[in-house]
Amino acid sequence: LQFLYFIEGAQNKRTMLLTALGCVVALFGSLVWWLRARSPDGVRRHSGWEFFFGITRHEGRAVLKDKTECISEYNLNEMKRNGFQAYGWGHVGGGRRGIVICDPADIKFVLKDNFDNFEKSGELISIFHQLLGDGIFNTNGELWKEQRNIASHMFSRRQLRERMSTVFGAHSLELLAEIRSHSGSAINIQPYFYNFTFDTINRIAFNREVNALRGNERDRAFQQAFDVLQSKLIGRFLTPWWRINRYFQLSEDERTIAASVNTITDYVANVVDGYYDDDGLPKEDTFKGDQTLAGLFLESAVAEGRVTTKGYLKDMILNFVIAGRDTTASGLTSCIKLLCGEDEWQRKLHEEAVRCFGKEADHPLTFDDIVDCPVSKAVFLEALRLHPPVPLNEKVTLRHTTLPSGIRLKPHDHVGWLPVATNRMPAHYGPDAERFSPSRWLTGKHPDDYHYPTFNAGPRLCLGRDMAILEGQIALLTLFSKLRFSKVDGATPKLVNSVTWQLDSNGLQVNVEDW
Repeated sequence: LQFLYFIEGAQNKRTMLLTALGCVVALFGSLVWWLRARSPDGVRRHSGWEFFFGITRHEGRAVLKDKTECISEYNLNEMKRNGFQAYGWGHVGGGRRGIVICDPADIKFVLKDNFDNFEKSGELISIFHQLLGDGIFNTNGELWKEQRNIASHMFSRRQLRERMSTVFGAHSLELLAEIRSHSGSAINIQPYFYNFTFDTINRIAFNREVNALRGNERDRAFQQAFDVLQSKLIGRFLTPWWRINRYFQLSEDERTIAASVNTITDYVANVVDGYYDDDGLPKEDTFKGDQTLAGLFLESAVAEGRVTTKGYLKDMILNFVIAGRDTTASGLTSCIKLLCGEDEWQRKLHEEAVRCFGKEADHPLTFDDIVDCPVSKAVFLEALRLHPPVPLNEKVTLRHTTLPSGIRLKPHDHVGWLPVATNRMPAHYGPDAERFSPSRWLTGKHPDDYHYPTFNAGPRLCLGRDMAILEGQIALLTLFSKLRFSKVDGATPKLVNSVTWQLDSNGLQVNVEDW
């Protein structure tokens, strides 16, 4: 106390006693907080060390500008270092702890067998609320069930056959024309796929004809803001004080998020306003009998006497745009990346495409055209095995429970699972699990949803899985009917931190050639 008195120059010992007492309380509170943040019992902590506020050395580098390792790459490499066994983490500053799993039995327990004991965490919902709002991917309970039940009607086999395949076929021909115009030269092919899927999801879900593929600047500005927002929101996971940053606009990231939100809000308002009259009520003539996603939601609400606000419809639109655009675009980018250097598989795709089209690719492919096209499906599924569009996902535990692997969880423990790691487990995919090998999908036995959780699993299994595969197949067959691709020398694709698997602005540089 005398030492403290000396260095602080305090005028009375009472002040110093109170100060000392405060320090003791703070230290005790920090100890309790640290104990709360320890990894769950039965798992190894990851190899990174933590700052007080919970930013690990590796994760901090990945997200906070250094960009030596993308967060999804870091987690995959950490899982490999741990022999594909669960590892734990604790964030001292946030008082949080959790595990990351990849074992199929544990994933099945979380996503299906004990489904009601795990839900989207309040933190995750809060982080993404500016982008996803109260949409299907950012909600739990009854609100989630309501949206899923309504949306499920759009993904019937009849819709796939009669409506969606027609849209995919027509737009795939436009995609072919745009890319083929660069035959004999090198291009960044990634944005072509994102523009293509943006056009198709708008046509299918909202009956809007947009022209991102052909260069509509307003549509492309929306997509750019959309991608920036996904990337910046990831940083909030490692910044416990992000709410303060957002409220006072203290960081460059939060200012960028605010600007991107404004761009997205203005764009979506133009879509939503068309469904409502001047009094803010849905106009039945805009959706009556309409089989689009927006039509199904509004018609259901009117029939049940529910009020569907513009904000609710906006949230629904953004959630399905991210699902309908990013999943297939990411998958197609992965396909071309992995096929470069695989001349044999490109040749097999070309032969299958010629068989579907005949000699001229002058008509859009349909659902029935690709029923017997196993190579294109195998290529697409294999690409999504190695590069799942959502490489990492997370839930929070509600009650005490024990995973099949023996790990004991307490309420509020976070549970992350890594499709990107599960899909590469040598125990299930063999010693060549890291190799691109579509032939593994040409056998009679395919992995179940828990050994291949690319499209999630259990009650939250992706509604649009069959739609994404159909779109991916039609696009691949249309492109390879006329074109082949090779890697540009010296070009190294690099992942960006984002909600989905996506390359940075340099994208995927490939040479385009006619067959």
